[in-house]
Amino acid sequence: MRAHPLAGPENRLILGLTAWVAAALSAEYAWLHARSTEALYGAICGDGPLAHCAACYAAPILALAGAGLLAPEGLKALRAVAGSGR
Repeated sequence: MRAHPLAGPENRLILGLTAWVAAALSAEYAWLHARSTEALYGAICGDGPLAHCAACYAAPILALAGAGLLAPEGLKALRAVAGSGR
């Protein structure tokens, strides 16, 4: 049987941080795209007849995916720290 790829904590850490980096890059691209459409059309993307770009949707989705991947490891670390004081 093959091991589940998200089973290891180091894999979850790598994937979660990668998702957060991708979210930051998508947010940067979305911001730049919004500014360029404002300069060209007088409105940012998503306003009026202009549709949102893919980066507008990708940034929050990737941020939530990263948080979902990192949450179990973060909770384990918090429990370990809280339990060590007892």
